[in-house]
Amino acid sequence: MASLRVLVRVRLDWSDPQHYEHGRPLSCRVCDTPTTMRDAQRRACHQSCAEVEIARELGAGEARIADEREVAR
Repeated sequence: MASLRVLVRVRLDWSDPQHYEHGRPLSCRVCDTPTTMRDAQRRACHQSCAEVEIARELGAGEARIADEREVAR
C-alpha cells in the first residue's frame, strides 16, 4: 500500500497589535527562544511556532507534516 503524505500549511494573521508586547521578551512556549510575540491567550509564542504547531495538530496521526519553509528549499 502506498504511503499517504499530507501537507498542511497554516498562515495566521497576527497583524493585530494584541500579538505584540513591546519591550518584554519572554521565552516562546514552543521553542524557548525569546519573543515579544503573543498568542491569542497572551502566552509568549512566535507566529511561525504557532503555525507549525497548528499544522501538526491538523495533520495528527500517521501523516507526516512538512513545514512549508522546508518545502520551498
